[in-house]
Amino acid sequence: MTFVEVRKDGDAGVDGLGGGDAVTVSPDGKHLYTAGPGENSVAVFSRASTTGELAFVEFEKDDVGGVDGLNGATSVTVSPDGNHVYATSQFDDSVVVFDRHSSTGEVTFVELHRDGIGGVNDLSEARSVIVSPDGNHVYDAGRRDSAVALFVRDSSTGKFTFAEVKSHFSEGIDELYGATSVTVSPDGKHVYVASFENMAAVFSRNQSTSKLTFVESEKEGVGGVDGLDWTGSVTVSPDGKYVYAAGYRDDAVTVFSRNATTGVLTFVELEKDGVGGVDGLCGVISVTVSPNRKYVYSAYVTDDAVAAFGRNATTGELTFVEDEKGGTGGVDGFDRAASIALNPDGKRLYVAAKNDDALAVFSQNAMVGNLTFIEILEDGEGGVDGLDGATSVNVSPDGNHVYATSNQDHTVTMFIRNGTTGNLTFVEAQKDGA
Repeated sequence: MTFVEVRKDGDAGVDGLGGGDAVTVSPDGKHLYTAGPGENSVAVFSRASTTGELAFVEFEKDDVGGVDGLNGATSVTVSPDGNHVYATSQFDDSVVVFDRHSSTGEVTFVELHRDGIGGVNDLSEARSVIVSPDGNHVYDAGRRDSAVALFVRDSSTGKFTFAEVKSHFSEGIDELYGATSVTVSPDGKHVYVASFENMAAVFSRNQSTSKLTFVESEKEGVGGVDGLDWTGSVTVSPDGKYVYAAGYRDDAVTVFSRNATTGVLTFVELEKDGVGGVDGLCGVISVTVSPNRKYVYSAYVTDDAVAAFGRNATTGELTFVEDEKGGTGGVDGFDRAASIALNPDGKRLYVAAKNDDALAVFSQNAMVGNLTFIEILEDGEGGVDGLDGATSVNVSPDGNHVYATSNQDHTVTMFIRNGTTGNLTFVEAQKDGA
């Protein structure tokens, strides 16, 4: 990662970043939205498509201009169609709906849903909101109520209707105690909930009704699972194969493999601060996977840092790459880093920091990563021919074949490529004059 800039509350007209707790990028990559509990607000920025730099657009504040429900704003998300923005409030116990202007990024208040009003239940200390990939449903995690509330969404208006709730208290689902984060798998089949009770809960999702059925949970210290002490965040990789969880008190990121049919998780490994050269994980609170699936990034409120890991797409395992810390190497705006977002092409990374009231911007080189040696093919070995003085190599666009040229053998050589392992099998060499 390379530090680009920082946008701080009160500088150059920027407003609404007080206590920056969450950040997200619109699906079209044009705008960025933050939740600021210190100012009870949602702030809007436009993004430069080339550099990723931010320009302040506006902010919406609780009890100003008819806006309501943002007292202690904790999370913000944009619907998959890009038409609406949703935010949660931990003190208003609510979820707020905004219309989004696709050109300017500006938002207009539509409505709110508050705990205990109009049949809505279990939104006390609302902490996390997510829209399902199909755009039909909205899920919210209420920490104090230890619950996940389900809403049916009208895609044309952005409004939604309360459907049901899954709760620790009313239904005895212990796995939801202290629910802090909720996410939906990319295929829309399952919902995963992180909680401060040191666990991650799994639900199957009825894609027609939005309703959830409890499947299982992964608990700290049970069945070899580790790294979930006070789980603050959970995310599913874009390929749907793995789930990553942030353990605040364990200073760790835990990796699970995911059964795409049942949603069940299996512990794979964890990366822990101070172990095996890993650094910058003290107080991890947020975790996300890059769109190209090659990297995992985590934000840490205690270390004031963001850590980067290379990701093995086959096993899901992580390899520590680096960490960026506030006050080091010109990096600024990291005091109690709380949330991370990447734009859709994965080239820019944004960090919201609670104490700095700021957004830090990084560029990310998608071509940088750790390599693992697989094999070598040599001229004259194992039937391979045409590589004497090999000068050039290329892969076909479909990834199925590799071609090489040789200035000593005067050949073009062709190999079949294994799409899973990358291994090559010699097929033929076309030689000059033959």
